[in-house]
Amino acid sequence: MNQELVTGWLGKWARTQAIMSLLGAVAVFLAGVAVLVLTWALMYMVSLFVLGPWLGYHHWLLSVAGLVVIPLLFWGNARTSREYLSEYEVTTGTASGTVVNFYLPGVGMGSTVNPLAPKTIQTGAKMITDCLYFGPRVVVYALNLWRKSVRLRRLDVPWCGAVLTVLFVARRKLSFQEIVDAVDGLDPTRIFPQLQDIDGVLFLKSDPPGLILGPELKETFLGLARARAGL
Repeated sequence: MNQELVTGWLGKWARTQAIMSLLGAVAVFLAGVAVLVLTWALMYMVSLFVLGPWLGYHHWLLSVAGLVVIPLLFWGNARTSREYLSEYEVTTGTASGTVVNFYLPGVGMGSTVNPLAPKTIQTGAKMITDCLYFGPRVVVYALNLWRKSVRLRRLDVPWCGAVLTVLFVARRKLSFQEIVDAVDGLDPTRIFPQLQDIDGVLFLKSDPPGLILGPELKETFLGLARARAGL
């Protein structure tokens, strides 16, 4: 396999993906800003009706309070795991721990869940918090896309291409040490992290840890080789 083919393909792929990641970051960031505006408006309306009778209907005060809460949502989102917020537990008002939903004629749907139980209240608080963190999560995702775009623009195409060529020729998993031995002058501390941004490069942790090309990337390189051979 000609390394120039792989390097040429990788350069084009990296430029395309960098542009797509940047455009995606802009679109997602704008969506995140829109969600944050809606979050602020919701908090403003709630505080207006809940705190207004006690604090007075000072619209400027409630508006500023909403703006102060937004940074706190980013702080809380960074310190709270999504797994914790997705763990729900409620207490039923019956001897059975099974939650039962039922229909009462003239009333509507009912449930055996005790709404005043501490676990039920905590679950409700988690659900509300999870919704409030949606805006910060969208913005953080946009920042991650932007960082990926920057990393792809700075991708060391020649060295990464050399590693991909070695992996393709081997047609099997290669340990990190085998790759270093096969590519003279390779700086593993600088190049291996960059390979994480290339779709189709699989990092395997099984002993010995190493790399292998995914099926789609293998097919891409096979297509390049066939095209060069005129097949």
